[in-house]
Amino acid sequence: MALDELDGRILALLEANGRESATKLAAKVGLSRSAVQERVARLERDGIIQGYTIRRGSGGPPAGVDAYLFVRLEGAACPRVAPRVRELPEVLGIESLAGELDMVIRARVPDMTALNTLRERVAHLPEVRTVTTAPVLAVHLDRR
Repeated sequence: MALDELDGRILALLEANGRESATKLAAKVGLSRSAVQERVARLERDGIIQGYTIRRGSGGPPAGVDAYLFVRLEGAACPRVAPRVRELPEVLGIESLAGELDMVIRARVPDMTALNTLRERVAHLPEVRTVTTAPVLAVHLDRR
């Protein structure tokens, strides 16, 4: 499905504030409320919008441990490994890479014990050669 400029503007506004009302979105993009609702419903139906989420600020309780798992695979196994990794609830993102690493997994776990458990689960997948785990110590910029 091709996205037009209005779809792109709606997506950008929702990325900045997923709770923005259809009425406010409509005013900002110059459409009627019902037209915006129809576009958002289509973007959801077509899988362009896969969900809405929150980002915790620094004022709340610790959110757990964020980490990256850098994975090397046997051959071109990303299409076979990614669906299995996607099922793990701690996994926030999976990216296939070109170069020495084949895959980067972004995860959030409650503690270091849970991170080690996740690492072991990934490492025991048949196509996985190595897993290097890197817990995030500090976030200096997040534009997601």
